[in-house]
Amino acid sequence: MIYFLVHCKQIYDKFVRDEITVYAAQASFFIVLSSVPFIILLLTVLQFVPAVQQSDLLYLLSRLLPIEVQPLVYTIIGEIYFKSSAALLSVSSIVTLWSAARGMQGIERGLNRIIGCPKRRGYVISRLINSGYTIVFMAVCVMSLALLVFGTVLQNLALRFLPFLRFLSPYLISLRSILSLIILAVFFTGLYTFLPYEKMRLKSQLPGAVFSTVCWILFSFAFSLYFKYFSRFSTMYGSLASVAVLMLWLYFCICILFMGAEINFHLSRMEHLRKNRHS
Repeated sequence: MIYFLVHCKQIYDKFVRDEITVYAAQASFFIVLSSVPFIILLLTVLQFVPAVQQSDLLYLLSRLLPIEVQPLVYTIIGEIYFKSSAALLSVSSIVTLWSAARGMQGIERGLNRIIGCPKRRGYVISRLINSGYTIVFMAVCVMSLALLVFGTVLQNLALRFLPFLRFLSPYLISLRSILSLIILAVFFTGLYTFLPYEKMRLKSQLPGAVFSTVCWILFSFAFSLYFKYFSRFSTMYGSLASVAVLMLWLYFCICILFMGAEINFHLSRMEHLRKNRHS
């Protein structure tokens, strides 16, 4: 137990030395700035995905966002769902990729700081890569939605032709949620592996990706409970309470993302020291 706590303290101390909260603040600001055009772009793309509806996106967001933020996001989605046009799509695409690329750039710099890499990509290359990760993140959202929708279709077909599986129905619903979390963990793994300037070993990024995925969901749940029973944000911020809560939630979630990277780096360093000791 003491050995475990010592390692936890080492990870936390490096997290503080790397000043990761600065990168988390930068990333969360630009991601929030790009959230509205991103939703416009995502809703437009979803119109071309069979059987995926607006309600499916709302269900997925309800699993990831704190309760206090959901009314704001639902209102935005409701206002823009039937107003998307070619001009709106083109503008939202440009704004989304630019703003979200700045957010990804903050994450990239934070990951480079964690692994001790002082090198940086060129401006154009960095923007292209970060814009690409924005597109990948959109694909992750679409895949998760498709899994929820088509998972229901497949479940109904299975119960129709194999009625003796009806007692497994609750477990099948849980399985779909688990698969959605696996997709999120795969995205985090790719983020840790390919976004930094120096490419990391894919296998060594799995512990941090699992940590980030689990802690992201648990923190969102705890965050919602706290603001439901203890917080008075609406008194302090008024109509801006939802925006303030969204930025605060995203800030801590990105800190969790960076903590996962710190865990990966610490485990890789321990493995390297162990190999040198035995060589």
